[in-house]
Amino acid sequence: RTYVDMATRHYFALRKIKNGELKHAEKIYRKTIDDILNEDDGCDHARLAVSTLLLALLMQRMQDVKGTRSVFLNFFRVAVIENGERDCACSAKVLQAYALFEMKQGHSIKSLELVRRAVQMDEKLKPVLEWKQFRDAKNVFS
Repeated sequence: RTYVDMATRHYFALRKIKNGELKHAEKIYRKTIDDILNEDDGCDHARLAVSTLLLALLMQRMQDVKGTRSVFLNFFRVAVIENGERDCACSAKVLQAYALFEMKQGHSIKSLELVRRAVQMDEKLKPVLEWKQFRDAKNVFS
């Protein structure tokens, strides 16, 4: 699959979202992720990360907390655990998004742990530790 093909799918999913067809958009994102995972030349984590983030945002919009968490966990199972990818910037950004999601759910300890791991994977994300919600979590749990 090419980046143009992936962008076309993402655009089509966005059109479905704008038309209120959230389940159809979800199917498009899930199919895109499956196709990336089943490519002969292995998984492209950057493309997988983009589709994962879009699907996670959609699941949040659908108010599916368990589904959103599952999207993030599946990404890390594939990108980090199974493939042994340790310090990938795109994986770090997904981890940061997961941390923000968990913070929104009221899980500040878990969120702080996730964002610290994201910063370990990509030092460029370090400024996120200065955001108020993470400063507050550090102060409470340090």
